[in-house]
Amino acid sequence: MSVLALFMLTALSQAKAKYCKDFNTQAEAQKYFKTHNAKRLDRDKDGEACECLKGGSSYSKSSCKSWRRKYGKE
Repeated sequence: MSVLALFMLTALSQAKAKYCKDFNTQAEAQKYFKTHNAKRLDRDKDGEACECLKGGSSYSKSSCKSWRRKYGKE
């Protein structure tokens, strides 16, 4: 196995996908979204990541309240 292939496998195994539940605020998620092109954080594709987190535009929606309760983000 080449050194490059070994490096790639190591890097991939250490990389962990981030999800909205991994952040405490929308601003934190937005920064990660922009710097890592993490499209999974913006499900509705409006440019705002993790809208249910504190500071997000959908924070007060009832669906967000149940999401925050599920992930302990209240």
